[in-house]
Amino acid sequence: MDSLIDFFSLRPVFTFFGLKLVWYIYLIHTFVQLYVSFSEVSLLLAQRNVSWLAWSPNSAPLILGIAAQVAIVRVLLEVAATILLTSKRSES
Repeated sequence: MDSLIDFFSLRPVFTFFGLKLVWYIYLIHTFVQLYVSFSEVSLLLAQRNVSWLAWSPNSAPLILGIAAQVAIVRVLLEVAATILLTSKRSES
């Protein structure tokens, strides 16, 4: 129960391994989201007989948005890992 309270009160509860696990789960989710987006777009394009090449310039914002999300989450996880590692060094 204490870890749940710590989680919602924004106290550090993750270990370095936990941060790595969160990172990989986030990457899997992002790639699934990208795959679903492209599959839905390709289905809609096929229904309307539009070429994939005609829509390809419009895919740049989708890819750029996902790249930005991954970069922001990576930076936040690196900051969290740095805080975790420095707090262990100062305690000992």
